[in-house]
Amino acid sequence: MGLPGAEGLNEQPTPCTLQIRPPDMVVYRGALSRGYDSNSDRQHTEIAKVLIEHEGDSCPYTLRIEPEAGPGTAYMYNGQDALAFEISPPGRSGNSGSNIVEIAGNVARGQFQRTIPFDVQIPAGQKTVAGRYIGRLEVSLYPDTSAAGEPADRQYMEVVVDVLPRVDASFGTDPLARQKSRRLDFGTLRKGQKSSVDFSVTANTGYSIKMASDNRGALHHEFTPSSIEYDVYLDGNPVSIEESASREVLLSGASSSQHSIDLLITGDTDKALAGNYTDRLTLIISAD
Repeated sequence: MGLPGAEGLNEQPTPCTLQIRPPDMVVYRGALSRGYDSNSDRQHTEIAKVLIEHEGDSCPYTLRIEPEAGPGTAYMYNGQDALAFEISPPGRSGNSGSNIVEIAGNVARGQFQRTIPFDVQIPAGQKTVAGRYIGRLEVSLYPDTSAAGEPADRQYMEVVVDVLPRVDASFGTDPLARQKSRRLDFGTLRKGQKSSVDFSVTANTGYSIKMASDNRGALHHEFTPSSIEYDVYLDGNPVSIEESASREVLLSGASSSQHSIDLLITGDTDKALAGNYTDRLTLIISAD
């Protein structure tokens, strides 16, 4: 005849077993949940989580997370282009120069899971081309508090971010000068007159240039239907702006470039009515 609770007295210890379940992918969303903007100085911290699964008796553990290439600067890659990123313990973003996260603890008997968070940051201001960047982290779980010896489990996870396409343009030589309009004054119009304006573009992706003319390539008299035609050259090449809203890509560029627009008066000015003649050209510069 047994006593109540005797079964517990005879219960044998169960060896502790640990394994990790990191997410396959951590997506860095950025401050506005759109990805990484190389022109923004806003810093964002993405919180990643690793799940520890446990069976058996209580035991200590150390979770170690580091770049796949080892301690030091971590990089994400898009082909040959690189983007540095950092990992750190929760709430300590920017303080882990070695990019190593080590978190020690203890799991009790009957505790089957534990979630361990850590921070991922991409330092602001990195200039790189648009596209998807991928980095890899090595996640190791040790059955002690020193991260020594052989790990009980080791897995890998990816950190992914989309770098947003960015195009900035301005009249003049500085694409960030925000000079969005420019007035060209021919003075007294003469056939064969030429006037020019320069503009510059900086981009982290390929870009296209289109052009639209309010008057379809003609200077219109201020009071009458009279007009004087002119030709347009973009970087020395003639372009057609006969349509009021051009859909044709006039030029495709990459990275950063300077461009010039030349306007040549081709209409007959000798018999033209006196007065002011105007047109408005609109440049449409967009990421490919």
